[in-house]
Amino acid sequence: MPILVIIFLILSSPVWAAVPSDECLNCHEDFKKRTFHKSIACTDCHIGIKEIPHEEKLARPACNACHKKTVERYAAGIHKSKGLACNQCHQIHGEKKGTGADCASCHPNVAHKALPSKAKHLATLNCVACHGKLDKSGITATVTLPKGATLERKVVDRDGNGFADPAEWHAFEALLDQKFKGYKLEKQYWAYGDHHEIMPKAADCGECHEKRTRFASAVGRITDVTSYSVQVTPSVFIPEFPSLREFPKTVHGQKGVRCTDCHTSQEKITDKVCVRCHEQAYHTYEESIHAKKGATSCTDCHNPHLIKAYKEFNAKERIAICSRCHKDYITRHEWLPNTTLHFDYLECTTCHSPGSEKSMVFFFADKKGNKKNTLQYEALERVFGQDVHLKSVINAYAENMVKGEEIGRFVVDLKKKMGKGIFIDAEIIVTKVHHDYSVTRLKERNCVTCHSPQAHFYNSMYLILPEKDRHIYVPVKGTLLSAYPIGMALDIYLLGEEKITKDDIYALLDKAPGGAIAYAKSLGFKLIDLVGVILVILVILSLLAHALLRILVKR
Repeated sequence: MPILVIIFLILSSPVWAAVPSDECLNCHEDFKKRTFHKSIACTDCHIGIKEIPHEEKLARPACNACHKKTVERYAAGIHKSKGLACNQCHQIHGEKKGTGADCASCHPNVAHKALPSKAKHLATLNCVACHGKLDKSGITATVTLPKGATLERKVVDRDGNGFADPAEWHAFEALLDQKFKGYKLEKQYWAYGDHHEIMPKAADCGECHEKRTRFASAVGRITDVTSYSVQVTPSVFIPEFPSLREFPKTVHGQKGVRCTDCHTSQEKITDKVCVRCHEQAYHTYEESIHAKKGATSCTDCHNPHLIKAYKEFNAKERIAICSRCHKDYITRHEWLPNTTLHFDYLECTTCHSPGSEKSMVFFFADKKGNKKNTLQYEALERVFGQDVHLKSVINAYAENMVKGEEIGRFVVDLKKKMGKGIFIDAEIIVTKVHHDYSVTRLKERNCVTCHSPQAHFYNSMYLILPEKDRHIYVPVKGTLLSAYPIGMALDIYLLGEEKITKDDIYALLDKAPGGAIAYAKSLGFKLIDLVGVILVILVILSLLAHALLRILVKR
């Protein structure tokens, strides 16, 4: 038994022999108020102290004994390579727990000369957002409606795909300005990362404005009687930025335009630069209401660093350009029957630029649930082989146009190879731009311009085919209705076929029998249509007469 006691005392001697923290504080009184590391004994870090008084020079505490992961991240950062010790940022014996000294303690007058919109960036972002390796980042846009106000989710996410694109969000903001006075919109750009792992170089602009490796997600939170969230395209809150690596692929880059051809100084690009190459378009534009009122410059609508040409934009992408300024475009067109349907298939200039050439264009798409996506070349290449030219697949005779039945057969083949979600979509868009958008047509509101067999776009129909580095427009001959799903055909019928108003019907009823036939023909009715209408009326009258006779006989 005595031997066991002796062994126990020997093994436990460091514990009972350790210098109590109270003895340390007799000399180091400044540390009595410490709360950070308060639960740790002095000798847990200062392991060289065996007795009091201790040696004047002690070994540096090993922080990695408790903070192993933090020290590993710190070792990978710039501060370690500069010889910065933990206690140069952290108050080891501080009165309160925290993250230690902030960045400005050592970097008080950082110029950030290379940072565009410096004040905006510094007011919005923390240092880690650009200088650290991020664990998480994102954007939260919180909309607080006035007390008692409500707003349905479908107002924000019009197409119901769970995602608000730029056009939808801009329209939503316009609605807020019009109908919800006193609302609040707060944007938070949040970034979480370990401040111990600061990179030698700050993240380049492209990580946020091009590649989206930072702030790659955004959420809109609508707070009213019942709150909900909707995913939002991050580019709504962080604009896209041109890339030097990608510039050769852009429209200007492919035509041999160099950066210095336009950027001759640090000043903002003006219309004088654009007019050097686009003189004809600008002379048309300068006579328009936009130019005369000084509303826009060329670059307000046109991004000169885009890889996609304007003709490759679909209707929704084109609307998104106009809706940057005209955010209330939905509410201003509520007089239009099937308002949302129109903006699903038309762009603004379809009506507001009479001098432009409009066409009905068709393209292949894939629908999954409520979301539809245009088929890209890469997806089609996987099915038909590398470097495939789709036009030759659809039309083996290499003609300059494709026929409706050829496209129909191709869609059937696509469905077999890629799934039942494949269909052919359509839009009515501008294919030759005229830069005068002065016609508002708010008073005119002439639906017959489009809703008639003589509509101009019936003489200009194209199939848009994706190629490896561009899109091609192939003229279409004949109808494509056989290639449509039923719902899609109905949509196109509503947009592109005859539109007869109530006034037309009243005028027809007021006509004498002889004049009624001529007037009906002027509305687009053919003889077979009139026969059909008469038959329908006769059937209805027969049913009414039958029902009336049954009632009388029963009595």
